[in-house]
Amino acid sequence: MYVDSSIESQSKGEKSDKRVSFSGNMASVKVFDKNVKNLEIKPSSAAPGKGILRAVPPNVDSPHEEKVNGSGEHDISEDNDVIANGKDEKNMLAGNAMEASVKRKTRKSSEWVTKKVKEQLMNMDRKQRKAFLRQLKAQKNPHFDRAMQCKLLWEKVRSKKTPKQERDECVSQLFGLVKGYASKLIYAHDTCRIFECLLALKRPGITSAIFDELSPELVRMTKNKYAHFFVLRMLKYGSKEQRNTIINAFRGHAVSLMRIVFAAQVLETAYNDFANAQQRFDIISEFYGREFVMFRSDKPRTLDEIVAEEPSKKKLIVRHLEEQILALVEKTTIRLSLCHRLLKDFVTHCDSDQLTNLVDSLKDRIPELVHTSDGSYVAMKCVWYANVKDRKLIVKNFKDLVVKTAMEHYGHRVLLAIFDTVDDTVLVNKYITSELGNEISKVILDSWGEKVIHYLVHPRDGRGMPREEIELLSEGDTNPFSKKEKKNRYAELYGKLCESLYTYLSANMESLIFESNRSKFIAACLETTSTYDLFDRQVPAEMRKKCNEALVEIAKTGVYSNG
Repeated sequence: MYVDSSIESQSKGEKSDKRVSFSGNMASVKVFDKNVKNLEIKPSSAAPGKGILRAVPPNVDSPHEEKVNGSGEHDISEDNDVIANGKDEKNMLAGNAMEASVKRKTRKSSEWVTKKVKEQLMNMDRKQRKAFLRQLKAQKNPHFDRAMQCKLLWEKVRSKKTPKQERDECVSQLFGLVKGYASKLIYAHDTCRIFECLLALKRPGITSAIFDELSPELVRMTKNKYAHFFVLRMLKYGSKEQRNTIINAFRGHAVSLMRIVFAAQVLETAYNDFANAQQRFDIISEFYGREFVMFRSDKPRTLDEIVAEEPSKKKLIVRHLEEQILALVEKTTIRLSLCHRLLKDFVTHCDSDQLTNLVDSLKDRIPELVHTSDGSYVAMKCVWYANVKDRKLIVKNFKDLVVKTAMEHYGHRVLLAIFDTVDDTVLVNKYITSELGNEISKVILDSWGEKVIHYLVHPRDGRGMPREEIELLSEGDTNPFSKKEKKNRYAELYGKLCESLYTYLSANMESLIFESNRSKFIAACLETTSTYDLFDRQVPAEMRKKCNEALVEIAKTGVYSNG
């Protein structure tokens, strides 16, 4: 009796370079008796395990495939077919996925330069090779010669050394070459700059002629990597009528434009800088549903007003908004203020499950939202309604961005929301409060940064922030995930900042005390706890002593100078 596996054994005379044992991974073994003469061989019915060789896609012919002959030799292709029939559904799906990935990775080979052409190029010198390649490009691009002439003239037009008279002649020749061919040349990376140069010359006849020729191409140009720069130039330098033509051309295409990075930037510029109230409503309402595109309203309305007038449409609008937003959150378009407007509309009217899904999608991108009013509100909403695990991730994502965020008009509100709601003060002190302390001078000397420090000393203090902002922060007080008492949370954050804050104040008292806003800030930092404070704030005795000594020195200097 002997034991043999499915792996073919080597003959005794052969020496293996490397021995690999598969005994630990064998699904089964077969026991053979030497006395048995007629052994019936059948394919194994066991499901095959994971192969050690790279799988071959079904459409690819294997180099090891053999044919069946009449003598009964093994046919590898038949064995594979039998084994494939025993695969379970999971392995079949995996094979299909692998086949699709192989097809996806395969690129169409370029036939521009063949092997025969390469042999010809090898026998040419540099000058001949350059001329030959130019001829090949001309055969591929019917407008190649025209583009080359335009670029030569363009070089003269933009050169400062070109005399004015010669430049004017070159401009006329250049305009004559591109006229009638603008839609063919605008999409190339080099010739599109020629049109931008002609716009920069600000010659009304040329600008209007080029714009009229390219007007039917506006949407396509906006979606192009190179031609979208021309649309941006026309928005900036064009007349009011031309701007309206561009913005009106976007109607019905706002959703598709927003999904392309280049086009989204053009749409953002048009929406923020040049569109009127009606045009802004036309753009933003497309994201509420196709109904708002088909049945245009002449009265601009906010989503709050639309929902108040027609409550039955709320669910459909929110669902459509969710579809559009989830397609944008993974792209750089999440930084645009137009996207922030859509996010704010969504978080204002969505239900709790939809908000949870949005928080899960945005938890890694919160710092990218804080630079606009709408975006900061969305970021605050995410902080309030994120669970404990997601809040930790949000706080960590502010690493090395805390000082910049604290000095932003809207960004500092997000830090205040974190101070209000995140119970893990050790984490907040590590990633946020300590960074503020390390750059305490830079933060205090900034008007918005000072509000952040004032909030750590006096939370919800009307002397340091307007009532509207206090009411905004109070929206997060009802969140279901904050369990720690506020007074304990504020005390732990304040304790981490104490040393840096009062050391800076005592060392720079003279330069700060004579500024009206800074003097009020110093007084607020040194005053004792009152009944209006949300926690028992205690200034360390040693720190208070140093600050008082600095004030005494300033007073003495003032008395002596007056005397």
